[in-house]
Amino acid sequence: MITEIRKTISGTEYWDNEKKKSLFVPTGEVPGFEVTENPESMILGLDLSSEPDKTVVNNSFLSNFTVKQLREYADEQGIEIPSDMKKKEDIIELLS
Repeated sequence: MITEIRKTISGTEYWDNEKKKSLFVPTGEVPGFEVTENPESMILGLDLSSEPDKTVVNNSFLSNFTVKQLREYADEQGIEIPSDMKKKEDIIELLS
């Protein structure tokens, strides 16, 4: 699959997904290859534009903390832990 990357005054740059390299066609010349016009349609049916962005955070270090340290960490992060939440596992789940 070859897709257009960008157009400049000197020509058009394409990306060849199979050979993993860029191709350049000077202005006024016709590409000697087939260009995929709608590359978004190749993304396995996912509509990336309507999904909210997700941040992945690795909180595995939290399991080494004590409950007191978890509460201090939450306070530093501006996260309020309910006073009735006493179990370490519950606090880690809240922080995650």
